[in-house]
Amino acid sequence: MIKNFILLAWRNLVKHKTFSFINILGLSAGIAFVFLIGAYVWGELRVNSTIQHNDRVFMLRSKWQKQEMSMGMDFITPAPLAKALKENFPDLVADYYHHDGISSIVSKGNKHFREGLQPGDASFLTITAFPLLYGDARTALSNPNSIVITAAKAIKYFGKTDVMGETLTLQSFSGGKQDFMITGVLKDLPFNTVTNFTTTSNELFLPLESLRFFGRYDGFQSWANTAVVNYIQLKEGVKPEDLQKPMQQLLKLNAPPDIAANLQVFLTPLNEYYLQLNNGLARRMVYTLSIIAFFILLMAVINFINITVGNSATRLKEIGVRKVMGGSRQQLILQFLTESVVMALLSVLLALGIYQWAIPFCSKMLGKPLPSLTTLPLQYFLIPLLMALAIGVLAGLYPAFILSLQPSVDSLKGKLKTIKEKVVFRRSLIALQFTTAIVVFVGAIVIDKQITFSFNSSLGYDKEQLITATVPRDWSVQGVQHMETVRDEIARMPAISHASFSFEIPDGMSGNGNIRLYKAAEDSSRGVVATGLSTDDQYATTYSIKVAAGQFLGSDSTAMVINETAARSLGWKDINAAVGQPMKMQGDPQTYTIAGVVNDFHFNSKHESIKPMLFLHVKNTLIYRYLSFKVKPGNLPQTLAALENKWATVLPGAPFDYKFMDDTLNFMYRSEIQLKKAAQTATLLALLIVLLGVLGIVTLSITRRMKEVGIRKVLGASGLQIIALFLKEFAWMVLLANIIAWPLAYLALEKWLDNFVYRIHINWMPFLTVAAVVAALIAVIVTIQTIVKALTNPIRNLRSE
Repeated sequence: MIKNFILLAWRNLVKHKTFSFINILGLSAGIAFVFLIGAYVWGELRVNSTIQHNDRVFMLRSKWQKQEMSMGMDFITPAPLAKALKENFPDLVADYYHHDGISSIVSKGNKHFREGLQPGDASFLTITAFPLLYGDARTALSNPNSIVITAAKAIKYFGKTDVMGETLTLQSFSGGKQDFMITGVLKDLPFNTVTNFTTTSNELFLPLESLRFFGRYDGFQSWANTAVVNYIQLKEGVKPEDLQKPMQQLLKLNAPPDIAANLQVFLTPLNEYYLQLNNGLARRMVYTLSIIAFFILLMAVINFINITVGNSATRLKEIGVRKVMGGSRQQLILQFLTESVVMALLSVLLALGIYQWAIPFCSKMLGKPLPSLTTLPLQYFLIPLLMALAIGVLAGLYPAFILSLQPSVDSLKGKLKTIKEKVVFRRSLIALQFTTAIVVFVGAIVIDKQITFSFNSSLGYDKEQLITATVPRDWSVQGVQHMETVRDEIARMPAISHASFSFEIPDGMSGNGNIRLYKAAEDSSRGVVATGLSTDDQYATTYSIKVAAGQFLGSDSTAMVINETAARSLGWKDINAAVGQPMKMQGDPQTYTIAGVVNDFHFNSKHESIKPMLFLHVKNTLIYRYLSFKVKPGNLPQTLAALENKWATVLPGAPFDYKFMDDTLNFMYRSEIQLKKAAQTATLLALLIVLLGVLGIVTLSITRRMKEVGIRKVLGASGLQIIALFLKEFAWMVLLANIIAWPLAYLALEKWLDNFVYRIHINWMPFLTVAAVVAALIAVIVTIQTIVKALTNPIRNLRSE
């Protein structure tokens, strides 16, 4: 019997090709989008899931009472804290891991790359349980000159993964070199916050003793060093709050008094940490995309139900014939449900094909790799199967249980005797579709405008033709002098207008902590907390930062430059009065002199207000990481080739890893850009689903009213009047949808824009534009269908069977 029902369902689908195509395409598009967003959300929720006991592994995070004591990163705490917890409270702490994060040049033969390095405890491999292809997790990091790398890095340097016993040459900050033997090769790691604790991914892991080579070992043992990442693994049954008193006790006993008095350490489990990062940015993205996906699916399901119900009502005569021929109500119910489920299954199969095809595009759009169908466990395919069954049954309920109740005679006459058709309900569903599409469409426009504003409105510096590259570190007087020579040689190139070296660039991440700056004649309590930048005297020229008063640094190593916000915060109404004033920084006995004041510029993203900033001369700080250069307009590929050749001459053995400032800004706003692309895709999909729905409903409506149209034409109705007849059905739905959608879109977008300090203001144009576009598209679809279907020979429409 089931086989017969399936065969009948297939014949009915083939018979009604137009409705079947519209229904299957609309539903499959919605389901495919849900699968793609679901795969992204699933991946985000599973970050750190490969770390064993991730519910018992906690990151130690910091909260400072005095802002100037914070370095702007809450994931760093006093260096020895995790180790001390394990040694002093073994009944609470099962294991610990703490590590440094540095970058240096790694070489093998003529291959030179700047890599992120992660020196830390040997417990790294046991506490995370990251799988090794080669090596022993218990001993791989026991030798001071050992190194563990990922399979990807092994292939990068050696062209194979079995590289046990091979060596890599690392360069220290002073320019020294040392070979490290590979004692372990890890399987390529999934994204996690232990090796991706900043924006870069570390794939080379060193023992703690290796810090002696980099000159950071002694600092790594100091309680005054609050810039270390600490993890602990709790014993079973131990709760995070059980560690609060022990941590405060250890800080009070060992840390300097100002740290102990102002620092509060709290624990975050690794299975939650990623979603809490950046004020819950990942969690907000997950929620936002999930809501968008839900409403896209809802629109697709509404379409499916509307067209299925509408089409089934045209089959009353078929129902009457089946009843007269002896068919039971149960058979009719099973037939309609089977047809609906078969169509839903076909939609799901097509959606899976669309998902597989769209993976590369969506992975790029969302900035995360999405799993292929071939990599998913078999049990995950139950989800689309259950989805098809649920949607199919939902859409088949009306024809199965309502139409099968009709008396045989009334069915043969094509009449619904016992119940009126649910026209208002169906039209309300269509209005809900329009509402969703309008909200998504308006959202896409506003998001695009805000991202464009963030990029194109004044940043306070010129990002065009600006390139930055990381340089080898030699943080000494001689190292700074060498970098000045390198800078000047590059600046003399015909294609380069200016060059500068510094510790920071405007990427929103590399500010030198929070420094309390105050007038030398006043108490530090009257100072301001400022972001410190270490640069040379060419920085303002290279970045086209305008100097409002005085000059930018100059040759005096004790010179200081502040921005307008810092000058006003320190009490100078006239910024010129700040020039020449002696200044001090808390914790630094040296006195500095303000050489100049620069106009405010956006060092961080426009999510944040411009903060007080100060520039210190690199000759004084002796720290630098980046070389920035302004490229003249012209043949860019030729300029980059010339730069690479010059780089190899002035910095031999150092890789030329460069980025355009536009790319740096793209990374800063990566979440917003992802949301923008997702919103644009959702808008196109929402409009497609709406138009398919309108197409299906209009086609059904015209088909069922052909005789009425024929009578109207015979009585003298014009083509425009017939078109207006069908347009009128959708006019009130579009109007109602706009009335509902506008306030919803406004409130949701205002809340999203509140995340930006520097933002656009929503006006009427996005709403009016969307209303006009949606109305126009619907009018075009209705008009075309009416002309094709209804405005034919009225005699043919009036003819009976």
